[in-house]
Amino acid sequence: MIEEKRKNNETGKGGHRFSHLRLILIGVVVVAIVCCLMWKAGLLDFRSVDDKLAAIDAELAIPDAGNAAVYYRRFFTDPNNEAILYDLSDYTPSAYCEPWADIEHPELAAELKKNRAFIQTLLDISEMQEARFPVDIAPGPDSWQMARDMRKVIFVLSWAGANDLAEDRADAAHSKYKCQMQLARHFSQQPGTYHKIFAMAFEATVYKNIRMALMRDETTPEHLRSLESILEIPMDRGEGHARIAARIDSLLDEKERSQMSTVELLKHLWLGRKTRKQQEQARHKSRLRLEAIRRATPILIALRRHKEMTGAWPETLEQIEPKLPEQMLIDPQNNGPFVYKHDGDDFVFYSKGPNGIDESGIASRPADDYPIWPLKIKKSPAGKQ
Repeated sequence: MIEEKRKNNETGKGGHRFSHLRLILIGVVVVAIVCCLMWKAGLLDFRSVDDKLAAIDAELAIPDAGNAAVYYRRFFTDPNNEAILYDLSDYTPSAYCEPWADIEHPELAAELKKNRAFIQTLLDISEMQEARFPVDIAPGPDSWQMARDMRKVIFVLSWAGANDLAEDRADAAHSKYKCQMQLARHFSQQPGTYHKIFAMAFEATVYKNIRMALMRDETTPEHLRSLESILEIPMDRGEGHARIAARIDSLLDEKERSQMSTVELLKHLWLGRKTRKQQEQARHKSRLRLEAIRRATPILIALRRHKEMTGAWPETLEQIEPKLPEQMLIDPQNNGPFVYKHDGDDFVFYSKGPNGIDESGIASRPADDYPIWPLKIKKSPAGKQ
């Protein structure tokens, strides 16, 4: 009996040991899986912020021969081109302007003619399909020089295109608008948030130029097809790039926090969340407005084609609806319809804005409608500023 109890005790102890061992093994497996998931999520990455950014940069790199960013850098760091851009940007202070003839601004017209090679080089570079700028480990005023130069170029191209329209060089104007859209595309391919903000601004400029060009009396069906081809240039709005941009923003924020004093850090943590939320709300509003313009511009082309075919603007949008995708007719700012009002030989076309209330196309507060046509462009004199 005693021997039997001893054996049972030993068996029980062995069973308990086996159970403990099994639990330990299960725990090890669970910890390994969790660690693996955390590693993939970057939570167990002990590299420095600079090393992590460098790794992202290396992952996104493309060969120099096919990288438009390499050629842009060479172009803008050329002292001759720097001087030309400086001079031209003095004559072109805004993103938009109405078509203007040589006789209206003879000095600017002469400068544009003298620097045709400068503009043509930009047009040639913009034909490249990909651009990848380095991920800047310390973005700031100096590191944004490329974006500032591109912004100046966008202005110059707008003024040059407006001159081409007035001087009956529609094809030349369209080539400049195409270049602007390609610049916007190249910036949209970058993983950084600030690049994408510039891309949105560049793209919005192109749409305004295209709307102005397509509504001119001199516009032909061939011109409409040319302008449509510019609208087909794709922007990079993929989720993959958005995730990388969020990762880069997080790393840069982490680096900025590491360089703060305790007082600065507490202030940053206190105000940062609210500020970031406000910034994201503003960006979201801008994205919706840009998407509204993306949808509204093909509608304007359809309206123009209707007039070419019938001699009059349509009475309602229903007359062109069958020729357009259903989604295009929905205003993304309020998920309702755009507003079109025919008035004799003219019409008004606008978005009801985020509040979805028709306020007769008035954009000033408290109203928030967004006019699409007619355009309201402030005239700004060309000349040395």
